[in-house]
Amino acid sequence: MNNLFEKTAKNSRHLCLAIYIGIIAGIISALVKSGFEGLIPPRTIETPPPPIVLLEKLGFHTENMTYQWMDYTINWGGNGVHILFSITIAVLYCILNEYFVKAKMLHGIIFGIGVSVLAHGLVVPLLGLSGWLWIAGTKALISEFVGTAFWIWTIEAIRQNLRLSFIK
Repeated sequence: MNNLFEKTAKNSRHLCLAIYIGIIAGIISALVKSGFEGLIPPRTIETPPPPIVLLEKLGFHTENMTYQWMDYTINWGGNGVHILFSITIAVLYCILNEYFVKAKMLHGIIFGIGVSVLAHGLVVPLLGLSGWLWIAGTKALISEFVGTAFWIWTIEAIRQNLRLSFIK
């Protein structure tokens, strides 16, 4: 943990590029996280996802925010919140990497776990969007933390690839 806040060289920082890459990485990684949660769900089927609860608390009628796809009803409102959250965190992560050498520790997994603990362990319960992370049960914790690892790993892989593609 020596030099945890070691900064990058000023002339190597590309903030506009970091934002652009963060948007792309955020969209793609949101799809990865959604796919993972489809295989290993983080909550029971009766428990509404936090983005749906958030929209309802804000006064939106989420039952009207749907479309049909091959006999499935998809809630675009909840998915939209999920994608916007992913984009926001991915942009923040990409910007942090422009400033701090160690932001990408363990391919970003340290950052991702921190985001997960902060979001699902503190902010989401305090807003009344879901229960406390530590009482969610082992399966929910496995889904949350393994899914988060895949999500942030995807962001870092895209960040590395696109940044190297643009800066030669």
